[in-house]
Amino acid sequence: MNRTEIAVNTDFCGEGGSLEQTKALLGKIAQAGFTHIHWCHEWDGEYIYSKSEMAQLAGWLSEYGLRVKALHATKGSARDVTARGKHYRKDYTSDWEYNRIAGVELIQNRVELAAAIGAEEIVLHLYIPHVSIRENPEEKEQFYACVYRSLDELMPCCMERKVRICMENLFDFPGEYMLEAWDRLFSRYPEEFLGLCYDTGHANMIWGRQAPEILAKYGERIFAVHLHDNHGKADEHLIPGEGTIDWQAVMEAVARSAYQAPLVLELVCGEKDADEYLRKAYRAGCHLESLFAKARAGEQTTASSL
Repeated sequence: MNRTEIAVNTDFCGEGGSLEQTKALLGKIAQAGFTHIHWCHEWDGEYIYSKSEMAQLAGWLSEYGLRVKALHATKGSARDVTARGKHYRKDYTSDWEYNRIAGVELIQNRVELAAAIGAEEIVLHLYIPHVSIRENPEEKEQFYACVYRSLDELMPCCMERKVRICMENLFDFPGEYMLEAWDRLFSRYPEEFLGLCYDTGHANMIWGRQAPEILAKYGERIFAVHLHDNHGKADEHLIPGEGTIDWQAVMEAVARSAYQAPLVLELVCGEKDADEYLRKAYRAGCHLESLFAKARAGEQTTASSL
C-alpha cells in the first residue's frame, strides 16, 4: 500500500545527545508513516560534516527507506542579527573578508551534504541588519555587496551539484526588508540557483492573513516550504490545525507556485509520547497534501479549459 509522501524535520524533538538517538529518531519518523525528512540537525552553529558522516547518514536513510526533501543550512554563530558593527565567526554577510569566506565554506559544506544524501535544496537564513540600515542608510549597499559576493562564490558549487539555495522568510525584522531582499536577489540570480522557502509560521507572525497573497507574488521561486502553525505572536511550530493559519489559503498559494511535493512539516514536539505525536503530525500532513492536490488539480483544470 502506497503511503502519502510527507516530510518532517529531524529535530522535531531535539537533536539527541548520541548517534544512537539520532538514528532512532529516523526510525521513529519512518515508523510513523513519513516517507521523507527535512534534515535540520546542526541548523545553527559552526559544525562541519565530514565525508564519512555524510556516508553514515546516507546509510541510515537507506536502512529506513527514507528520502530527503531538503536540509536546513546553518545560520552560523549566534549573533546580533539586527545590526552590523560587531563580527562573528563564519558569517557569509560579513565585511571582514576571511570571515565572509569562512561563512561561504560553511554553506558549501551543507551543499556537499545535500548532494550526498539526495537533497535538491538547502534552506538558508539571510538576516537583514535593519537597525543599522535604518540608522545609517549607506550600510545597505555595503551589506548587499558582501551578500552578492558570497552568493556569486556559492553559485558554481550549487549548480555543479544541482543543489538550490532557498532563502527562508524570517520574523527577525520588518517584512518590507525581506521583500526588498527577495526583489534584489531574484532579479540577480537564476531560479536554478536561488529560490524561496515559504515558512508558514514566520509568515503568519509578520503578515497574518495576508501572508498567502504576499508569498504568492513570488510563487515562481517557491521551491521549499516549512509548514507549521501558530497564533500569530510566537514561533510555536505547532502541528497544522492547532493555530490560526488559514490552511486552505496557504495550500492554494503553494499549489499555484513552482513547489513540487512532498510537503514538509517543521514542528516542535511538546508532548511526552513522541511516537503518537509523529502519527498525529503525519495525519495532519496527509490532510494538507489532500488540500494541496485538490488545489493543484483545480488550477490545472482551469488552465486546460482556457
